[in-house]
Amino acid sequence: MNKIKIVNLFITRRCNLKCSYCGIVRNYKNKPTIYPDMKHYYKNEMSTDYVIELLGEFKAHNPDIFIIIYGGEPMLRKDLPDIINFCNKENINYTIITNNTPEIQPLIDRLFEKTGGDVRGFTSSVDPIFNQIDNSDRVKKSISGLNNLLKRQYIVKDLVAEITVMRENVPYLYELIKELTRCGINSDITFIDIAKNKYYDFSNVIEPWKLVHISPELANQFQMIYDDKSLNIHMKDFLLPEIWDILPSNMDCGIEKDLHNISIDADGSVRLCTRIRGYNTPLNTSAHNLFTKNMEVSYLTKECIAKDKKEFCKLCNHTCLLMSKYGDKMNELVHTKIRQEDKTNGG
Repeated sequence: MNKIKIVNLFITRRCNLKCSYCGIVRNYKNKPTIYPDMKHYYKNEMSTDYVIELLGEFKAHNPDIFIIIYGGEPMLRKDLPDIINFCNKENINYTIITNNTPEIQPLIDRLFEKTGGDVRGFTSSVDPIFNQIDNSDRVKKSISGLNNLLKRQYIVKDLVAEITVMRENVPYLYELIKELTRCGINSDITFIDIAKNKYYDFSNVIEPWKLVHISPELANQFQMIYDDKSLNIHMKDFLLPEIWDILPSNMDCGIEKDLHNISIDADGSVRLCTRIRGYNTPLNTSAHNLFTKNMEVSYLTKECIAKDKKEFCKLCNHTCLLMSKYGDKMNELVHTKIRQEDKTNGG
């Protein structure tokens, strides 16, 4: 029986930003004609009841399921507190990935208020710009995200900075992780990826030269990270060697052989993966027909994903798929962290 370990749940494609490198929140020029435009996703966004019912099904399928709540910008959903309260009540492991920009802060404050301050997983994008002077929107967003993460370090149980490494900021990686660790924030390291064909709708980046290749500078950064045992990095000993091996963008996730990772789009359709919407999968599979009556992954779901994988996938470097590959170890770390938190709080 396939056990899905990680769910990438795009609860909305709405966003307060329109970043040039993101294909999830805007129509892009090379979009396949079979792909819906943004109006479709706005009009057919999953309802609160739909999302909550779906979360219950994933919990029934795998009690240790981990939900990554994506957007767009998840905070734009007014019902996000209801969704998080359900996850807390049912003890569903999750993290919310937010751009954490200034205009989103009132919505974050509202989330904490409506959940009684119980937000167990919170992830913000923070690019490696430590000691770097840059006036670009991307860097401003990262600096804002970092500052706002620091403000909330004593509120969230699992506070994470998602670091996207690009060629120009490789030299700042170790120092950024060191500073985040000093502030009590965990780091999750990812590398910039590209859209390798028009079916890769997650990213608008198409230039291969932007990928990060193995280099002496990167080797030096990785070595410092390995040597510093004090750093707080998600699954460091497991992920970093795997990341190194798949650079610049050469991972075959084998998802058609072992469906350990699933992605749900904002309209409730199943995607091939986060990077690729696919064709057969969203056409034939919705979130509510993923499973059989026995809560096993349906044959149709696996068949559609295998077909789309063969036809559209040209490999990637998506870290989430590496995490679900080591899902059992990830769950062990999550439960250990929860036990430590309960002990600290006198539970």
